[in-house]
Amino acid sequence: MHEKLAIVNDIKKTIFYLDKIIVNFPRTEKVLKDKISNTYYEVLELIYFSNLLDVKERIIYQKRIISKIKMIDFYFKIALDKKYISYKKY
Repeated sequence: MHEKLAIVNDIKKTIFYLDKIIVNFPRTEKVLKDKISNTYYEVLELIYFSNLLDVKERIIYQKRIISKIKMIDFYFKIALDKKYISYKKY
C-alpha cells in the first residue's frame, strides 16, 4: 500500500524499527515499553487525522504530534540511561 504522505511512510518505518528495539527491554520495564509503543501509534493516528482537517485545525494537531514525538525522545533517554539501549556516534 502506497501512502500519499511521505511522513506516514517514515513513521511506519520508524514503528517497525522501534518495535525491534523495545522487544529487548526487560520485563520489569513494561510501563516504559508500553508508553513508547502506544505513543508512536498515537503519532501515526494523529497524522492520519490531522490530514483530514482544514489548515487552522491541522496546526493544533501538528503541535500535539510534536509533543508526542518529544515524549518518545524522553522515553528513549530513560532507556539509554538505564542501558536498555546503547548509543553509537558515527
